[in-house]
Amino acid sequence: MIVDSFHYTCEGGREINEDSFLCSTDRGVYVVADGLGGHSDGEKASLAAVDYFDKNCFGGYTGESVSQLLEGANAEVLKMGDGGKSTVAAGFLEKGRFLYANAGDSRIYYFRDNKIIAQSKDHSVCQASVDMGLIRPEDIRGNEDRSRLLKVLGGEEKLNIKIHYPPIRVQNGDAFLICSDGFWDYVYEAEMEADLLKSDCAEVWAKHMLKRHILRAQNKGDNYTVICGMIHLDEDDIFEEIPDPSPGEGRTRLPEARGSRRRLFVELAVLAVILVILLVIAFR
Repeated sequence: MIVDSFHYTCEGGREINEDSFLCSTDRGVYVVADGLGGHSDGEKASLAAVDYFDKNCFGGYTGESVSQLLEGANAEVLKMGDGGKSTVAAGFLEKGRFLYANAGDSRIYYFRDNKIIAQSKDHSVCQASVDMGLIRPEDIRGNEDRSRLLKVLGGEEKLNIKIHYPPIRVQNGDAFLICSDGFWDYVYEAEMEADLLKSDCAEVWAKHMLKRHILRAQNKGDNYTVICGMIHLDEDDIFEEIPDPSPGEGRTRLPEARGSRRRLFVELAVLAVILVILLVIAFR
């Protein structure tokens, strides 16, 4: 398995870039952390979070270990004792599986056939409004409550995040994008998909999106960071099977593959039997 990755970070219209990131293809770990503006030492908080992942990620990723990594990063930020806070979005790629987790509104997107099939869920007042049906997902951008976050590193002693995303079995040609809110606020999901479709490598994909960002934000917005990855499998890549994920929390859309086909075959078989019975009755 080969991962073609590219990363970029910029201060945008701010004097200090409070975003930090880790892009380690050899270890399969990709992290973006966004220090919170308006809080003391946001830059140090995001850097402490990323540094914790860098020192503690060496494979063996599971849903439980990923949750522990987030709790560890939270403890590391709290240990600073200066009130600094940060969001985080992290992806882990190992043995044909992609796992991801987040706290705050930095995001992870996963693509198959140039379409988003999975997306992390913000921990924010806006997302809560979406969950309650008060606003649409697309209304989050520009909403007056955009900056009101419910979970961040350094906010509480324990994160206690309830949303756990099922692992994704990677396929050849899959892609992922991990970014801070300063990026996705100006690059829309349909544009991410369109730019992926016309790109043959992660760098080209990222540059298409960054061009949109610059034209729309005019470098007057927040710090922004993006990590892009494209996954290429060799013919001899054989990975351990994992069960199809059961429906869980989070805005995650995964193909139902085998389960859907099996139900379809059963339904067609039942319809065929009914049709035969009706034909026998009709021609008696």
